[in-house]
Amino acid sequence: MWEQNTVDRRSMVKGLGAAGLAGLAGCLGDNDAEYVRPIEVESIPPAEYEDDLVVWNWYPGYRDWAVEEFTNEYDVDVATEGYADASEWYSRLEAGNHQIDNVGSSPYWTDLSIREGYAEPLPVDLMESWEALPEIATEYVEDHYERDGDIYAMVQTITQYPTLTYNEEHFDSPPDSWDVLWDEGLEDEMFMWDDAVVACGIGAWYTGQDPTDPDDFDEIQEVLEQQEPLNVTYWEDFNQARGMFLNEEVVVGPLLDGQTYTARFQDEAPVNFTVPQEGSWMATDDLLIPTDCPSPRASVFFLDWMCRPDNIKNMLFESGYRPPAEGTDLDELYADELEAGEITQEEIDFLKWDVEYEDRLTFLGPIDDDLQNQYVEIWTEVKA
Repeated sequence: MWEQNTVDRRSMVKGLGAAGLAGLAGCLGDNDAEYVRPIEVESIPPAEYEDDLVVWNWYPGYRDWAVEEFTNEYDVDVATEGYADASEWYSRLEAGNHQIDNVGSSPYWTDLSIREGYAEPLPVDLMESWEALPEIATEYVEDHYERDGDIYAMVQTITQYPTLTYNEEHFDSPPDSWDVLWDEGLEDEMFMWDDAVVACGIGAWYTGQDPTDPDDFDEIQEVLEQQEPLNVTYWEDFNQARGMFLNEEVVVGPLLDGQTYTARFQDEAPVNFTVPQEGSWMATDDLLIPTDCPSPRASVFFLDWMCRPDNIKNMLFESGYRPPAEGTDLDELYADELEAGEITQEEIDFLKWDVEYEDRLTFLGPIDDDLQNQYVEIWTEVKA
């Protein structure tokens, strides 16, 4: 869809003084240097860093782009893993000897990893990517992922979780309430996301409850059971969900803004999204460095590099998701790509989110274990 135009860092090094060159000294060879914790690195790039790295991330498009660009610039071998559910990497951390250097996460799993001692604090004072984060993101991280003055996670994306995505050719105006998912006139033209927190959250909004502090679990289960026969399916895979909109098997249902962007601008499906008047969530996807990772210096370096504005903006082109930036900053962030014809103003505006939508969105913090388990129990019974 586009070609990346980056500063040639090797050329830039030629203009650096001795101190700058020392900061780019390079690899440790066989990783035989004394082990340091990520927060103990003294510079980014570190004076020396390990020559291999294991990266787990569930944005394969951006992950692969970042790995290719990074390894073209720096002498590091990077192995990658993808996953469908965060429990796949979390169970590895629980078992020890996980061999993971860098992992993508989400609020529940980030909080759990920090609480259980499976995540390392980050040297944010040295990180260009941290300095570039918008205030809304740094405040969120400081509220949820700070312990004793240390920051344990870096924001990779800010997403709407979930959107109410709909077919513009079917609706005369955007549906403005979650109650559209209970409209019997749309039977067999909708789907529900097969996710306990999302589905039960929608049930809570529909019944006028706070999904992070509901007061009537029975009512949530009852309305989800009423909604069940209206669905074509409970979807599990994003490609499946997008394909159902593209093939016009459904006209409305919960999705994500990034998936809606991909369906609209890459798949050319006539879809858009709205935020219902009852509300929805914003959520972060995060990056963690696991405790006892094999390559702490290289992991810090790669994490900071991939989240810098000139790099993280490519998340949109490679995976369809908005980078962690204020809507008002997106025009400046993508100015070069707009001028070059690599993105349209319509696409940029799509990412900004209407002001009225932002007023309806609240950040989804980590769901506590009791609520998570209650939602899983409800959802299991609904599907049964």
